[in-house]
Amino acid sequence: MKSKKNPQANNERLRIPLIFLGFFIVGSIITLSFSYKEVVVLASTDRELQEKDDIPEKTIIKEDPKKEEPVVEDIPEPEVDPPPTEETKTKENEDKDEKPDIESEPIKFDEDPEPAQPEPVDFPDQEASFPGGDAAMKKFLAENMNYPEMAMELGDEGRVYVEFVVNRDGSIEQVKILKGVSGDIDGEARRVVNSMPQWTPAELNGERVRARCRIPINFKLQ
Repeated sequence: MKSKKNPQANNERLRIPLIFLGFFIVGSIITLSFSYKEVVVLASTDRELQEKDDIPEKTIIKEDPKKEEPVVEDIPEPEVDPPPTEETKTKENEDKDEKPDIESEPIKFDEDPEPAQPEPVDFPDQEASFPGGDAAMKKFLAENMNYPEMAMELGDEGRVYVEFVVNRDGSIEQVKILKGVSGDIDGEARRVVNSMPQWTPAELNGERVRARCRIPINFKLQ
């Protein structure tokens, strides 16, 4: 008997060459495609270069900016006064003679402040008194007191109590109303007390002292 050949065995032998043939064909196609692209690109670039050569280039000339020349200003020369002549000297001397010398004002030193007076005494050994006594004081008030017209029209009357201080020299100060009747009557009582003559000052331990005094003044309509 003759041995028969299996067709599958023959196919297996052809498989490897066919595979290599396929790789070869594919590789050649790929290389052809890359070479075709390069030609196209080169052609395009060559065309662009030719077009660029045909277009004339614009030449731009850069002009150098003109350098401004520095401006030199004329500096005025300082004026020099002419030397003094005899006439100018005589005029200056005359002007000095005409101007009066300003005397410096004397420096005023602050005077020593007066020493603070002691507080007035309320209960001295001997009280201050009007010169001539109470009768002379009543007469003085009657002669020097003016009844306010407004108070007379309103019918205001009464007794005003006045307090004041008699200094060591007999002068009167710090007059105030302790108890009043009306504004007009109180003002008149204050005015009369301020117009009184100097009193006899009070004494304490044989020395003159400042003392407070209180007197009533009657305002009565007749």
